Amino acid sequence: MTDRRYAGYGVRELRITRMGSVQDRPQDDVEIAVAVGVLAGGSPVLSSQWNRAPLTLGRFEPARRVRLVEIGCADASHRVLFEGTPEEAHARCTSEVEAQLDRIVMGGSYRPGNDCARCKAVASCPAVPSVPDLLGISGPGAPRRSWSVATGRTYRRCPARAHLEGLFLPRDSASEDNEAAIRGKAVHAWIESRHRRTPHRPCTPDDVPGPPDAWQYAEWSVTGLQARLGIQMIADHALVCPLRDHPDDAEVHPERTVAAYDPGADVVVIAKTDLLYRAAGRWTLRETKTARVPDEGDLLDQHPQLALAVLLARTGALPGDGHCHVELERLTGSGPVVTPLDVTAPDVVSEARRIVAAYVQPWHADTRYPAKPGKACADCPFTRWCPDAAEGTGR
Repeated sequence: MTDRRYAGYGVRELRITRMGSVQDRPQDDVEIAVAVGVLAGGSPVLSSQWNRAPLTLGRFEPARRVRLVEIGCADASHRVLFEGTPEEAHARCTSEVEAQLDRIVMGGSYRPGNDCARCKAVASCPAVPSVPDLLGISGPGAPRRSWSVATGRTYRRCPARAHLEGLFLPRDSASEDNEAAIRGKAVHAWIESRHRRTPHRPCTPDDVPGPPDAWQYAEWSVTGLQARLGIQMIADHALVCPLRDHPDDAEVHPERTVAAYDPGADVVVIAKTDLLYRAAGRWTLRETKTARVPDEGDLLDQHPQLALAVLLARTGALPGDGHCHVELERLTGSGPVVTPLDVTAPDVVSEARRIVAAYVQPWHADTRYPAKPGKACADCPFTRWCPDAAEGTGR
């Protein structure tokens, strides 16, 4: 354990520091049990934690009390997670930890995500395919990082904000979304919930929330025109639902996170897909967008996650052994439209590479992450950590 450790007068205390607040933070019972068990029965380590040689342990001195304290660095909040005798600590450790250790020993499934960038085994992980030249970058930049389209968009608005996001600093409350954005998130969440039903079944036009003028799903509340438009979009989705023609043999993965490793760039690429599904033996990635009025411009330029999807599909990083299809579902005020993208067409692949490169190359080469004070500060959750934010927020 590497947090702050204290001992004296028969008391052993460990203070666990958290980057954010510990006020109302969920407790991890297994973490608490392991910590107090080690506190009660462990010996102090005298050698450096950076020394890879066998650890040098100090003399064990039994304690009469064991205390575990959690401290929030963002607001100095604190709370006592455990205080008791060594016997009570050992009892809690035994009861809470054994089952968890059994699950760890038995192993489990891989869960690709942002943590992959910090994993030393990512280059050989079976769940993270290694895709040379995925990003079109010839040399490594900073230490290994993860990148997503969201990272690229944030970097364009403000490099400093993208950097602070990567540090996982505590966030302040950002400004509220506008009504259209709330409606879009509510529609996405509702459709996702329908696709997660078991057994799988197609969405139907009557499978909509209500009442029509004001409805809520999860944390999203929609009223008035946006509520009625959202219900229309959900009903329209039923006309193009991927389970409509193949409900029995379909395999459906809503909001699936996909990761791929580009060894040349030393970057783990993360994509959170709206829907990955297999129907009639064919894998397809479908992105869903909502808009009151459809835009007939360049789809890859409008939606760079489509460009990344084309590259992931073309290089075999998606299910289907290099034969995964990509399509865009647009739910609009004038009806649904599904547009397939030919991931084998050279012009489509070339355009996808250009768009992704425009987002990732400046980010990859940057070592300073300068702030861009201005409009981006208005909804930035990291202004308290940014010395340049005052200029953009008028503070």
